Amino acid sequence: MGATGSMRTVLLKGPILSRSGYGEHARCVFRALQSRPDLYDVYIEPTNWGKTSWSYTATEENKEILHCVNKRAHFQGTFNISMQVLIPNEWQNLAEKNIGVTAGIETDLASAQWVHGCRNMDRVVVVSNHAKDVFVNSVYDDLRVDASQIDVIGYPVKNKEPEGMDLELETDFNFMAIAQAGPRKCLDATVRWFAEEFKDDNVGLVLKSNIVNNSIPDRNNLLATIKSWVSQVRDRKCKIYLLHGNLNENQMHHLYNHDKIKCFVTTTHGEGFGLPIFEAAYSGLPVIAPAWSGHVDFLYKKYKKKNGKVDKKPLFTKVKYSLEKVQSNAVWENVIEADSKWAFSDEKSYKKSLRNVYSAYRSKEAMADELKEYVEEEMSEEKIYQKYVDVINKVYPPEVFEVSEWLQEIENNLETHE
Repeated sequence: MGATGSMRTVLLKGPILSRSGYGEHARCVFRALQSRPDLYDVYIEPTNWGKTSWSYTATEENKEILHCVNKRAHFQGTFNISMQVLIPNEWQNLAEKNIGVTAGIETDLASAQWVHGCRNMDRVVVVSNHAKDVFVNSVYDDLRVDASQIDVIGYPVKNKEPEGMDLELETDFNFMAIAQAGPRKCLDATVRWFAEEFKDDNVGLVLKSNIVNNSIPDRNNLLATIKSWVSQVRDRKCKIYLLHGNLNENQMHHLYNHDKIKCFVTTTHGEGFGLPIFEAAYSGLPVIAPAWSGHVDFLYKKYKKKNGKVDKKPLFTKVKYSLEKVQSNAVWENVIEADSKWAFSDEKSYKKSLRNVYSAYRSKEAMADELKEYVEEEMSEEKIYQKYVDVINKVYPPEVFEVSEWLQEIENNLETHE
């Protein structure tokens, strides 16, 4: 089955039902395709994402996703286009034209397998300029990716209605961190340095986290781990709150907009994009983060100077960092290379940033308002979804359909006259 008129058959493959970053990425691509029902007939092949649980919430979007999954089971023929939201070494030739979509790279080096995966695609979409630069600069003998093959498309701002939750926060001024308790997010430093800086202050840190999943044993293990991180900070006044478990998008939006949550913090080693940081930014929360990797794309505001040159200014509180070799326990075959580097936040700089936001909150709040306005303008759903349409048109332009339709019409006429 090929294109009919201007309609393309599109296979979307990825962990679209999982509660993961890649799952949200796949749903973003799905929404982009669904924004043009006049152009795309969408079929879905869902995949797993590690041990991450699947979402079975009976939303209208999930119902439409399952409908497209069922369509895939009955499809026969060749798809016009595949869009594969997977890590690059999992990309395959599944259609006439294939587009690989990946959340990017958190280090300064892409594996040879990832570079090879890019070479097998007609186009590659990454979520940040950091990811694009790393792909282009990762060269293995004659194996390399041309910059012209890669498009950068971030996530869109999503307008959600807050769904209230009773957080029972004892402290009126609270920082918030959203991160899994693994080596990349550096959550141990985020927590420990906070406790040390605010030992004598009535300030809180809200953690939305887990270790592997959202089970009760996982929650108990994480609570014990957090206690070990701050065990040396005795008689502290500051509070640490743990939110463990699944929250829907409206509940997450409530977190970002809670009147007692004042600032988003991270000491992440690296981000392909940094979705929680982005959600905090477009919610108007001040952000503290190291100025390295994917999230800097949206935390800096680009503007034209009087001489016409484009410059940028930070609309977040920057944490100093150094690029150092990744830890051995973070190495992940074909994903995080043993000889790659990422950012290590400076302890003094992070603590100073925390104190500055706490002490001069009004100025940081004004900066956050400017960032919110900038992000809402530059990364609206309309603009982001159109970028996906533009990428598809690069590999499967409308002219192809016109010629295909014309040839099919000739073939049908010949069969009629035989």
